[in-house]
Amino acid sequence: MSNVLPEDEKDTIRDFHHWIVVARRIVHDSFTGDDKELQRMTLQTAEGLMLDHRLGAIEDHLAEIKTALNDKE
Repeated sequence: MSNVLPEDEKDTIRDFHHWIVVARRIVHDSFTGDDKELQRMTLQTAEGLMLDHRLGAIEDHLAEIKTALNDKE
């Protein structure tokens, strides 16, 4: 059995790592609490950023579908 991850899982991991890096820049600049809270806030911020990004992509795709359907009418 191979231990290689499927491409979609690799992409998800890569994407989340990107958002962790972005979140660190945002959270670490203004944070004054302990390390555990810093880690929690960083992960929470990264998750929110990633979900916002994905939602934006979904909304763009839906707008394209709507335009394509309207063009057919």
